Amino acid sequence: MKYLIVNADDFGYSFSINKGIIEAHTKSIVTSTSVMINAIAASEATELAKYPNLSVGLHFVIKNPNDAENELKAQINKFITIVGRKPDHVDTHKMKPIDNKQVEVALRKYSKENNTPIRCFGYDKFIGSWFGLNVDDSGKLNQDKVSLSSFRKAIDKATDEYNELMCHVGYSDDYLRKTSSYNDIRQEELKTILNPKARQYVEQAGLTLCNWRQVKVPNPILNPECKM
Repeated sequence: MKYLIVNADDFGYSFSINKGIIEAHTKSIVTSTSVMINAIAASEATELAKYPNLSVGLHFVIKNPNDAENELKAQINKFITIVGRKPDHVDTHKMKPIDNKQVEVALRKYSKENNTPIRCFGYDKFIGSWFGLNVDDSGKLNQDKVSLSSFRKAIDKATDEYNELMCHVGYSDDYLRKTSSYNDIRQEELKTILNPKARQYVEQAGLTLCNWRQVKVPNPILNPECKM
């Protein structure tokens, strides 16, 4: 059997993003989210306990990679204060955990001590291609990359026992447009996720939706193919 986690990154970045993520969970296929615990709308993560089938992780925002262990500890502690428990998983913001040795070491240590899955550490196959930025790193947005057709291509990559599709669904607003270049396109991702054909294609591909709490891999290894 093959399983698929659909993780919505960036919960807490803005209230409009939070609204979109909750809608994508309650009305469609998002099974997991990760919280930017120091962002302006992170306090709404206290309400996520209302959704027992939604796993909730930490979206680790790294300011100083050389102090990654202390930054991780501080964000974990704040996560526990807001959410009421430890994160179900951890993923990183705008970087791969293998890009910096201190970050990798800190995350491996936390994963081992807390039996917590970390994105790109081999707990599942990470699929990061369904994202509206051009592959040339020009920073230009491309709505075609978050279309239903592109969604299907991403789902076709879910060939392992456990797979994770990263998404950035949400609604846009003036705050998001001022603080992030990835703003209105989130609504295009949400539109695709909410399309009933998205769920239908997941089912046709033989995938069973699950969340991070259901992932059990006893001996994770580093996945060098991880792409953000």
